Parts: sequence; C-alpha cells; structure tokens
Amino acid sequence: MPLRFLYPPSMKRRPELILLDLDGTLVDSFPGITEALNEALAAFAAPPVDLEWVRQHVGRGARALVTDAAAAAGGPVDIDRLLEVFRSTYEAHHLAKTPPIPGVDATLRELAADSPLALVSNKPVDWSRDLIRHLGWAALFAAVEGPETAGARKPDPAMVHRVLEALGVPPDRSLLVGDMEVDVATARAAGVPPVGVTSGARSEMELREAGAGVVLPDLTALPAWLRDGGPWNPLQ
Repeated sequence: MPLRFLYPPSMKRRPELILLDLDGTLVDSFPGITEALNEALAAFAAPPVDLEWVRQHVGRGARALVTDAAAAAGGPVDIDRLLEVFRSTYEAHHLAKTPPIPGVDATLRELAADSPLALVSNKPVDWSRDLIRHLGWAALFAAVEGPETAGARKPDPAMVHRVLEALGVPPDRSLLVGDMEVDVATARAAGVPPVGVTSGARSEMELREAGAGVVLPDLTALPAWLRDGGPWNPLQ
C-alpha cells in the first residue's frame, strides 16, 4: 500500500515542529558553491562547471559534488585532494557569499513564534551552525542536524529521527520543507509530511514527481498556507 500523509486541515492544528532544509530553502548558496568548486577545479587544471550544473548536482554532500565534478572534467583528478581544496576554499568565504532568500528572515521569525524549528541539512553541521549564527537565526532553531551528528546523510531519515526524538514530536505532527527530491524522500522515509519549495534546485513538477503533495513557490508562502489550511491534499 502506498504511503499516505494527511495534512492538518487548518491553523487550529498547526504542526508541532517544522523541519527545514538549508541550501535552496532558506539561503541561496549555489553561486558561492559554484565559485568555490571552480577555484578547486582550477587548481587541478580541470574545466569549470556552471551554476545550473551545480544546481543539478548539489544536495548529496560535498564528496558527491566534487566526485561528479571530477567525472565531468573527464580526466584523472584526486577526489580526496579536490574535496580538501573545495572545503578549504568554500569555508573561507561561504558566510559572505550565502545570502538569505528574500523574505525568509521575516518568515522564519514568524514561524518560530508558533512552532519549533529544526534544521536538517547535508551541509557539514559546523558550516550550517556558523551560517545561521552569521545570519542571526541561531536562536530560532531548537535543533540543528547534519551528517556528523546523525551519522548519515539525507535521504536517510536519521537526522529527522534525532530531532523528533529529542523534541518528543510525532512524525505526523511535523512538516519537512525542502527544495529537492532528497528532502521529499527523507520526509517520506521518516513518516513526516513533506512540503516542497521551488526557490532552489528543483521545479514544481520534479518535486511532485518525487512525491511532494504540496509545493509552494518559496518559504514565504508557508505561513499563509498554514493559516488558510490549504491546499491540504493528501500525499499518495
């Protein structure tokens, strides 16, 4: 039998927890990632990638990203060294080059006034924590999870399970909001209703095909969706 989620019918049954992806959901990290990756590739005389290529290949962690970039280069590249250079380059400037998506700052504050928020990202957790601190969001999140804390990357649901257990919230009383198929898959694996947003790497069609029953243009649309109670369509 296919997995089926029922979303709350109105604001009277707000989610008790909202889990949020980071890149593409809260912040526009793709130009900064592209710049750092191309600097790393240049160090190995490998050809650069463009922004759209990065949008299509992010989401599975830094090693997967640089492995794909090395394959695209078509020549022998030491993945471990490429990863090391990319991490060093990105860490040096990611705070300055990762702006919030317009309107997200106010939206996070509005959401946090009514429901606990948790961050679940495949970005190294120290980078996530540094970034939300830099943006003034650290106090808004009840939990921040990453591969290092959970021992696994999305779509493994370990990050979500850790948050649900720590905060004592049932999966079906939560929402997970993200911009990629991996976020939808993570939510489904954890038994949490997913909400897709098209502010990042994927289109509405791609998110719906991945199994998101609800897709919004960006996070700023979430408060009104919660308030108005629709479209609360079940996810098959």
